[in-house]
Amino acid sequence: MATITQDEAVQIEKANASGRPPVVFIHGLWLLPSSWQHWMDRFEEAGYAPLAPGWPDDPATVANFNPGAETKADTKNPERGPLLIFTGEDDHAVPPAMSRAAFKIQSRNPGTTEHVEMPNRGHSLTIDHGWREVAEKALDFVKRFGD
Repeated sequence: MATITQDEAVQIEKANASGRPPVVFIHGLWLLPSSWQHWMDRFEEAGYAPLAPGWPDDPATVANFNPGAETKADTKNPERGPLLIFTGEDDHAVPPAMSRAAFKIQSRNPGTTEHVEMPNRGHSLTIDHGWREVAEKALDFVKRFGD
């Protein structure tokens, strides 16, 4: 069974105490939770309680490397919240075809799933010089689903 870190527990407690809608930022294998700080600040300014779970201590993060894992993603969970999948048109680490495949799988979920492909952008689109454009698209997505 997956456990949460002390830092994650603090984030969850802070989000719950704020009374604001939570927004969880998740990205692949190498992006540290602190890498989301610009995004977290922007979403907090907009009235949300941002959370950035850690990696690699979270077994759920690596579950999809082992499809038989107890913590594998339940893509059919009807209680899953809205999901936005970003990809960079020029991403060579996770090519757009992989993001589109993830979108196709997640689209079977009754929850909202959307896919955005950013033109002329690579794999670091959430932290490179144009991060704000990506963050604003994500914020627009979150705002559409209300509080």
